[in-house]
Formats: sequence, C-alpha cells, structure tokens
Amino acid sequence: MTVVTKLKVTVHYPAAEEPFKDDDADGNETLGQLKARVLDFFGLVEGQTPEGNTISYTLHQGKPPLDDLNVTLGQLAGDKKVLQLKLSQQIVQG
Repeated sequence: MTVVTKLKVTVHYPAAEEPFKDDDADGNETLGQLKARVLDFFGLVEGQTPEGNTISYTLHQGKPPLDDLNVTLGQLAGDKKVLQLKLSQQIVQG
C-alpha cells in the first residue's frame, strides 16, 4: 500500500457552517494532532463544563469512531489523496 505524503483533508462538524479544510495536510500527521487543529478551528474545548457535564469530540471516517489517535492521516487515507472525516460531540451528564 502506498502512503500518500500530502493530503486534502476535510472535516465536517454539523454545528458549523463551514468545514475544516487543509489542502496540504501531512500524511505523517497523527489523528490526535489533526483533532487538536480541528477543535481549535471550530473553537471547541473538551473537558468539564460548569454544570459538571463532560464534553468530548470524536472524529469519524464513515460511521465507526476513530479511537486510535496515534494512527496517521496517511494510514487512514490509504492510496487516496483525499480524506473526509466528521466530528461529533458527546456530552456525559455529570
């Protein structure tokens, strides 16, 4: 399998009008690094709310959540040059 070094990454977040886009993403970047950039782009913060709830965000490729934040974008994309992801929010009542 060929690992692509530069990717076009798009992350859709339903609550945002515009998706996160990086047309020159590094295929060696980890999902965790991308997630930090995506949360910053959308102005989102994970953690405890004043009400005691816990908010977290998960990236998805299709339906299943991407739990391994150490996987690289190149591994996710495989031989494709485009990576389409979705960001979802989870709230755990405190």
